[in-house]
Amino acid sequence: MTERASGHRIPLTEWIRSFRTFHYSIASSSLIPALRLTRSLADEICKVKEETGRSPTPRFGWIDSIVVYSQSKRSNEIGIDIENVFDTILKDDDDDISVEILPTLFDNTENDEGQVNEILYSLGIVFYEIFSGGGRPVELEQKQIVQTTHGGETGAKELSDEEDFNPFLQGETIHHDGELSMYQNMLSDYNLSDDDSRSSYDMAFQGDGPRKRRTQNETYDMCSVSVEPLKEKGVPRSVCDLIANMLDCANGTLRKDETYQDMFEVRDDLQLLLDKPSIYLHYQDIERLSTIGLQIGDTLFGRNAELSTIKEAYRRSVAGDSEFVTIYGHSGTGKSLLAFEFGKYLLSEGGILLSGKFDQRQQGKPFSALASAFNQYCGILLQNCELAPSKQKLAHQINHVLGREAHHLAKLIPNLASMLGLESNSVIHDEGCTNAQNRLQYLLCRFVEVISSTFAATVTLCLDDLQWADSASIAAVNQLLLTGGLASPNAKFFFLGCYREGETDNRDSLWKTLCNNDLVSARSTDVKLDCMDEETLTTMVSETLCLLPRLTRCLSSIIYHKTKGNPLFVSRLMISLSKEGLLRPSLSMRRWEWDKEKIQFQKLPDDVAMFFTNSIEALSEDVKASLCVLSCFGSSTKTAFMKTLERLLHKNLLNNLDIAVEEGLLDKKDGREKMKMKNNR
Repeated sequence: MTERASGHRIPLTEWIRSFRTFHYSIASSSLIPALRLTRSLADEICKVKEETGRSPTPRFGWIDSIVVYSQSKRSNEIGIDIENVFDTILKDDDDDISVEILPTLFDNTENDEGQVNEILYSLGIVFYEIFSGGGRPVELEQKQIVQTTHGGETGAKELSDEEDFNPFLQGETIHHDGELSMYQNMLSDYNLSDDDSRSSYDMAFQGDGPRKRRTQNETYDMCSVSVEPLKEKGVPRSVCDLIANMLDCANGTLRKDETYQDMFEVRDDLQLLLDKPSIYLHYQDIERLSTIGLQIGDTLFGRNAELSTIKEAYRRSVAGDSEFVTIYGHSGTGKSLLAFEFGKYLLSEGGILLSGKFDQRQQGKPFSALASAFNQYCGILLQNCELAPSKQKLAHQINHVLGREAHHLAKLIPNLASMLGLESNSVIHDEGCTNAQNRLQYLLCRFVEVISSTFAATVTLCLDDLQWADSASIAAVNQLLLTGGLASPNAKFFFLGCYREGETDNRDSLWKTLCNNDLVSARSTDVKLDCMDEETLTTMVSETLCLLPRLTRCLSSIIYHKTKGNPLFVSRLMISLSKEGLLRPSLSMRRWEWDKEKIQFQKLPDDVAMFFTNSIEALSEDVKASLCVLSCFGSSTKTAFMKTLERLLHKNLLNNLDIAVEEGLLDKKDGREKMKMKNNR
């Protein structure tokens, strides 16, 4: 309704002609422009509603009162050709599509609230015509015998072959004078009781109309609008379902939680389809999901602000400031996942990442997490043939800077010994405990300096579970953070640590060591992680199930109240519901479905620890015994070592541990080489 910039003004009926020859697909270049057009149309209606309080009048012929504006640079240069306008727009990535609703679609009266469903239905028909290339639903084109009521007299009107079946009385405005609209009267002939709602839902997704309640005197047949022709044209199922939901709004009883409430919900859904096509336009392999069950990946939800804080601290550190970050929060809030996400960022920026994790059972072993971090880094250089030049360059610099002192590091870092070509019997083992720790602390700092200066990159040391850190490791980190700790001007260092809030006995020691301004001139940034709010959890459930948030909000609300938004607990609960069949892929609907009432009344533990305890208790005695054996050797153990134990104990350990992996209680890292206890993020 607002003034438009100069461009090509094309009637919508002409614009959509070009769609007729296209077969849609998620990868098709024709899909996104069509979605942009429908989003612009819904957005225009929302803007008029916000500015004037008015909405278009419900009627069948909306499409004749809509004009499309195209600001295509390409068409400006070569001129517009109506017959090939869509092809022109597709070739111009900078094309700006917008719409205008002509005043003829508005009358002088304000819309009644009861007309919202009819307005949504009217727009659903327009969307159908857009994606079908101008075709109307076949049910509206067929010859129909329609019962109508006028002034209390009941009669029948047969439409001629040239007339369209028009639930809105062929363009006339629907008036609510204490009676149902004619279209609602027609739909009232359908049996849509609560008992039949699920079967009606399944049939709707298969393109079949709901079953009709027939009477003895009935003389005509009636079909609901099917979106099956759109599916045959290749329109993604999520778009077909969106249109089907809009068409169901004229009744207001189908799909219940999924029926649109207003035009703003339609606009938001279309925007999500455009913003995240890989999720919401994605084809789900329902047959495969029926076999493997629900899979939840390591995706970070609702932590953008925290991630930005860490990135900014890192950039300041790279620029020359001395700064470190600690992430803290209760168990399961996503500390490790946030650190992992940051690790992907710094690697993309050309940084070097050393990551390790402290173990409660190895608190008496100095430098355990640091040694693991350095050993993993050296292992990557050894195993990747493409990094052979880097490995040789680093080995040369280590020998040059550290000389024979490198032998002491090789005792702590086995892969370094391999990289330097040292034999195990040549590694020095003769120093006392105190001297050994002091020397190793110094050499680890020099090692970081050598890595950073050799590759002219910032070295980031990320240590998880700091609540279990030994004093020697904390002292080494402290020395790295001290001013002048890295002597080379080309060497740069950044530290990121994670620890559980309220679960550490040495918290005071940690803060005194890392945050004492008298010792460390580095700036400290603390990032606290709380549980997700309900909206973030809704996004997580929505993207996990590849269903729009409007469709999953009822499920996510139940999950939120049961888990209090703890990310780990949410993941474990959803997997548990999938295994129990309360959350399952539907072959008929081609999407996930759930038993809301059964999930609502499902008895679940109150906290994450109890949840894992119950999961372990549900395992067989042999599997639990194998887990006990594994736990005796720390948080992770090599598969080769477990094979040796199998022979010694005459137990089938590995098969039992594989069952624990399938249950999500263990991780199997590096193929089949290592079994690792699940981390309570």
